[in-house]
Amino acid sequence: MMAVGDSVSGGIDFMREDLKYLEQHGASARHQGRLNVVFCDGHVESPTLQFLFADTSDAALSAWNRDHQPHRERLVP
Repeated sequence: MMAVGDSVSGGIDFMREDLKYLEQHGASARHQGRLNVVFCDGHVESPTLQFLFADTSDAALSAWNRDHQPHRERLVP
């Protein structure tokens, strides 16, 4: 599960956002379109904005949850 990630808009929250909103705040210009993320187990990754905020695969969604399940019911329609 992800614990901490780069701030895109200057806030303290790191949550799944609409990719268009992030693009308006210049997210793709940082780190070649990637964000640095620290996971609860201590490892660090730099996934793409697409993977973090638009991808609905099990691998992408499960990284947001402590039980490592995708929880599709939480997706905004």
